[in-house]
Amino acid sequence: MPKEARARRGRPRLIDRDRIVEAAKRLDPANLTMQALANEIGVDRKTLHYHVDNRASLLKLVAADAFRAAVTSNHFTPEKDWRKAVHSFAHITRDAVCAAGAWAAYVDFAAEEDLEALRPAEAAAAALVDAGLPETEAGRIVATVAVLAFASARDRSASDDDTGRHPQEPIIEQALEDTPGDRFGFIHRLVVARSASLGSDEQFDFEVNLVTQGIERMLEMHRGRDTPKSGSTE
Repeated sequence: MPKEARARRGRPRLIDRDRIVEAAKRLDPANLTMQALANEIGVDRKTLHYHVDNRASLLKLVAADAFRAAVTSNHFTPEKDWRKAVHSFAHITRDAVCAAGAWAAYVDFAAEEDLEALRPAEAAAAALVDAGLPETEAGRIVATVAVLAFASARDRSASDDDTGRHPQEPIIEQALEDTPGDRFGFIHRLVVARSASLGSDEQFDFEVNLVTQGIERMLEMHRGRDTPKSGSTE
């Protein structure tokens, strides 16, 4: 049989990972299927399986790419000072989640190249340990900051583009208006004044500063434990 007549083996060359990711980003992740993506690219669904196993791995692939790109766009530089390192990690993570949008819910750092997005977290943990915290406590702080960043990003994405208000705020405000008397007067005044709008930059800065103050207190406690008591001998 002539060479030209032989069936080609291996991965089809019609598409590659980059083309799959770019095409998938144009679709709503909630409705993304292998067939929908195949239609978007203009290939047979079986062709996709040479590059992606299933819908779950596809979602993770696109989410990791979106998150990694968002972190990279911040031009991250490791900070030695723990305050700057924590602040940098917090804001880069929040910005990355906002930029990744709906894809952020599917982030899964499975490939080595995806781990680049974890550099801000690594730098924050290292700076905290260098400042005097045990690794366990540094890890818990990094986890806490990540939770705050993800929550703030979700609230920000859900907020109205024109008013900047979270959709729950007018609902709560109306419910408080309908409540007789002054049972929740303080909360009502806070909601109306928008002094703690969910997802706002001001609220997130407050949360990060609150964590920073807690870290300072923890460091003071550790320094106190390490300082010999007056009159003690080694």
